[in-house]
This record gives sequence, structure tokens and C-alpha cells, in this order.
Amino acid sequence: MTHILKTLAGGTALAFTLAAGYASATTVYYGEGAGNDPFPEPLLGAEALAKCDQGGGSGTCIAWEDAPEAQGGAEGDYSAAFSVVYSGNQSFGWSFDSSLVTGASNVLLPTIIAVKAANKYQIFEITGGDVSGTIDISGYQRNDISHVSFYNIAAVPLPAAGWMLIGGLGGLAAMQRRKTG
Repeated sequence: MTHILKTLAGGTALAFTLAAGYASATTVYYGEGAGNDPFPEPLLGAEALAKCDQGGGSGTCIAWEDAPEAQGGAEGDYSAAFSVVYSGNQSFGWSFDSSLVTGASNVLLPTIIAVKAANKYQIFEITGGDVSGTIDISGYQRNDISHVSFYNIAAVPLPAAGWMLIGGLGGLAAMQRRKTG
């Protein structure tokens, strides 16, 4: 996905390509814990989407589980919407196809990937809006991947940003009025 930023400088528009290709993911948490689900419970009101219960190696994950709503899962069935293709015991490519989600009135995008290997896990934040990417945990540990889980954490609104937007629009209106008056 390519993002374009348009900036007005001296009356000319400049376009900068910020990112292209696969999504980047940032590690936001590293920890150890028991059990099959690698996500610390609860973490910022996260809604579980789906989990791959098949370890690394090669090939496509076929052992998907949908997260039940009664256990903090999102509305609908997300198990067919994700694809994980292992390129080794410690790395994989992933993708999400929202058209394959069933039974959800509002389809959520994944915002977090949790990767479990033995009793250790890493939580990666997905760059906003990205629906594919790659993950490699070899820099974190020597254990092989056992589970990959996808979650959505709703964005927290920033009230100050709204006031700044209103102030900026008011400033532009005042400048326009001053220019024409």
C-alpha cells in the first residue's frame, strides 16, 4: 500500500511516497506466559479475531479458530479471512481479506498480531489499515512459532485533536475573511 502526502509549499504541491509494499509491524510487547493464547488478558480492551493453532515450518496455516464472542472475541467469524504462510519455523507472511468475514455487522481490521513460541510471545502492532505483511521472530528468540493470533484494539479518540482541527479551520476562515475584506 502506498501512502501519498501532499504538502502545499509556496503554492506548489509536493508528493512524497512514505511507504510501499508489505506492511511494517512494530514490536510493542515481549513476555513469557503459560497456555495456548499468547495475548495477556485483558490488553487495552482488545477483541480477538482469529488464531492459527499450527506452528511454523513451511506451508499455509490450515488450523484456524474463530474467537468466541463470549470469550472476548469480535462479532462474526474471522477464521476464513486470515492467511498465514510460513517461510520457516520463525517467520511468516500474513494477509487479511475482509470479504471473507461472516456474521459481522461491522468488520474490524486487525491491529495487533501476537506470536507465541514455546512459553514466550511477542506482540506486534500493525501499521494502520494494512492488510498484509511479514513477521520474523528470529531476533527475539530461538524457539519455533506455535500460535499466531490476530486482534483489534479500537482507536482511542483524541479530544484535543478535534479542538485543534476546529481552531485551524477557524484560523483559515479568518484569514480568508481578512483577505477578501
